[in-house]
Amino acid sequence: MTMSESMKAAVLRGWNDLVVEEVPTPKPDADEVLVRVRACGICGTDLKLVQGGFEGRWPPSLPFIIGHEWSGEVVAIGPGAEDSGLSIGDRVVAENHAGCGRCRMCRSGRYNLCELVGSLGYKLYGHTAPGALAEYAVRPTRVVHRIPPNISFLAGALVNQGSLTVHAMRRVGFQAGSTAGVFGPGLLGLLTAAVAKASGAAKVIMVGRGSRLETATQMGCDEVIDYEATDPVEGLRRLTGGRGVDCAFDCSGNPRVLPQAMDAVRRGGKVAVLGLAASQRCEISPDRLVLDEIDLLGIRSSPNAYPAMVELLASGAVDVEPLLSHVYDLDHTSDAFAALKGRDAIRPIIQI
Repeated sequence: MTMSESMKAAVLRGWNDLVVEEVPTPKPDADEVLVRVRACGICGTDLKLVQGGFEGRWPPSLPFIIGHEWSGEVVAIGPGAEDSGLSIGDRVVAENHAGCGRCRMCRSGRYNLCELVGSLGYKLYGHTAPGALAEYAVRPTRVVHRIPPNISFLAGALVNQGSLTVHAMRRVGFQAGSTAGVFGPGLLGLLTAAVAKASGAAKVIMVGRGSRLETATQMGCDEVIDYEATDPVEGLRRLTGGRGVDCAFDCSGNPRVLPQAMDAVRRGGKVAVLGLAASQRCEISPDRLVLDEIDLLGIRSSPNAYPAMVELLASGAVDVEPLLSHVYDLDHTSDAFAALKGRDAIRPIIQI
């Protein structure tokens, strides 16, 4: 297949200045593949990144190609990648973390916490290295995973966030029969609810507001709490007989939520924080943490979790069709961001 020397990409040229323009098409290096991007989602982190919410961290410099939740088709294989098991024509998704592979964290399988952050040996695609909101993207073979034909490219663009929730379930040691409280019915929260249900949750309760609570029910939530009408902590405790939930998942990115999640879990419960708050801070009670032995866990990315999420989608254990309602072409990326910012779309997806 002959590749054009240039491609379209969404390029961040300055804060709040995202432009679709022609850029050079990347070429695969050793142990890399070139992928024709077919779908790329945009998330709250992308929105904060475009607005300069992570200035000084992400991106390292401008101009920059964003996008880290995507799917596509392998169109070229770089030198040494022939033995990777990947072939031209494979339908794939790709992780956004590529650790150095040599530090203690990488060697223990926690490459999402690579110790060489900021060095050339570490790449966080879409954050510190070029993303996939473009016609083509290059990735190391070790972060690329095949998807079967029954997972559409649109659904494949949700594997990234879904895998994060799989990692969260593993971190909290989620057990069948447990109760889960999920704060924030954005994509991350809705997928957390769906994966918790697929993991055997006895009851999943979503805290949020507006029409997204209807989507939460579609995604498997047993109960919903509108925080504009009901205090979330009181509501979660009432729905669990006063005991509190076994696990609370903060998917909101709102620093006011973490103290609520802490108060909503039972004694010995677990609180997982999945959302980023763009450097905002909050206060929690050390006494509750200590006296009730609450486990407070940060959840970053999705190490070793992509295969599990692909299987959940392929088997039908998690159905993401209700989340595929807002699809745009690359030239209308600005409309997609407007829909995300205005809460009109749970997950805008750019079909490329």
